[in-house]
Amino acid sequence: MIKAYIQSFLAFGKSVFSEDGQGSYSRVAGGVLIGFTCGWVTYLVIKNHAMPDLTGPAWFVTAASGGLYGLNKGADFISAFKGK
Repeated sequence: MIKAYIQSFLAFGKSVFSEDGQGSYSRVAGGVLIGFTCGWVTYLVIKNHAMPDLTGPAWFVTAASGGLYGLNKGADFISAFKGK
């Protein structure tokens, strides 16, 4: 029973970090950025014993992940525009 849960969790993770069955660098990099940011905020909470202002981390994750996704889709757009 636990093996089935692990397999379904891994299948879910694979579907989250892939696009049309192929790995997506922008999704993996976005996941790493989100994990890094969560660790950073957790460190600040433990160190300062207070919740920090989350405006900076929110803009960081949005800009970095959005930029990576935009670069990924931009290459597809240019290829489609050129007719390849």
